[in-house]
Amino acid sequence: MAETKENSVNYMFDGTLDPIDISKFTLFRGVTDYTNLLQFDLYETGYSYLICLQIPTFLQQLQARNDKYKQLIQNYRHIIEWEFKGISGLEDITSETAEINNGITSVSLITRTREQGGSSFTMNYLERSGSILTKVNELYLRGIKDPKTQTKRYNGLLSQPFQRGSLIVNDKIDPTSKNGSNHPMQAAMFDAGFQYEIFHFLLIITDNTRLNVEKAYILASCQPTTANTSIYNTNAGEIQFSEIPITMNGIPLPGKVVTAKAQNFLKYINQHVCFDEMEYGYSVLDESVYTEVGEAFGKDDGATGDTYYDKIENSNSAGTELYSDLIDDLQTAKNYEPTARNKRGGDTSGTEVYKRYKEMATQNNNG
Repeated sequence: MAETKENSVNYMFDGTLDPIDISKFTLFRGVTDYTNLLQFDLYETGYSYLICLQIPTFLQQLQARNDKYKQLIQNYRHIIEWEFKGISGLEDITSETAEINNGITSVSLITRTREQGGSSFTMNYLERSGSILTKVNELYLRGIKDPKTQTKRYNGLLSQPFQRGSLIVNDKIDPTSKNGSNHPMQAAMFDAGFQYEIFHFLLIITDNTRLNVEKAYILASCQPTTANTSIYNTNAGEIQFSEIPITMNGIPLPGKVVTAKAQNFLKYINQHVCFDEMEYGYSVLDESVYTEVGEAFGKDDGATGDTYYDKIENSNSAGTELYSDLIDDLQTAKNYEPTARNKRGGDTSGTEVYKRYKEMATQNNNG
């Protein structure tokens, strides 16, 4: 247990990976001791996760009222998280100086420090057939403002006058209110504002084991800036996949509480995602797949149907072992679920995210 010093102060980097003590090594001074590589415990880039904590309220309302929107938006969210390869746009903490000058010489001293404020972040993804990413970004931008009229109607959800805030409970739309109308679309949105138009993300940067947090940020109040409809430009004979940049405006927010939440998410991810190739259960070995193959050969054919495929099934080598304990794990996973962000946040700080992770884990367990 670490010794507590008198008049100690809080460590602002609690929850992140602690560095080793390299003060006892000679490093590059004199002869470099390449037989002792502990002194070269270097930071490696390229390990990160993106968790979508909240989607805009008006997108939630759209997917609740149309199954096609629901599938489209859920697939968008899934790609943004699960196909995340990296991000650009994070900036350094910098400083500004003022000069003291005696007329001959001068010295510059720091008088101000600057941390990144509102900025834009870019992530690259491969567009899918059916234009999932482009369609949702178009849906989002057209909902914010119609390009031809610059009118905000949230794609038809806002369709009548409102008394601002009268039907909003803790910044969330009251689903029981009808505002004098029984029309389902008219009852969808009763107010307009930036609070209904933003994404919140949690960016987790880890070490190369993916077990420890190096840094974590909330990417707060994010808004997609572009629908990449230029992908529809075409020339005969030019056939290629479309990698598109998803650019969002937002602000990065670090902190000890953010790091603590990142630890919880990282712990959950490592419990339910396989990082060992030799333990992975490939979908081609799913029970339903090899059962169909056995039936193709004929179930009565002992050499192929009942013998060979039954052996695979009974040997537990078809990939099901990997997920055999997931349901039990889900019972303990609730210990890692964060509480509500705050009463004015419009959503919980990850409950929905954990629910989706659990659903996917259960699906994996079922084959």
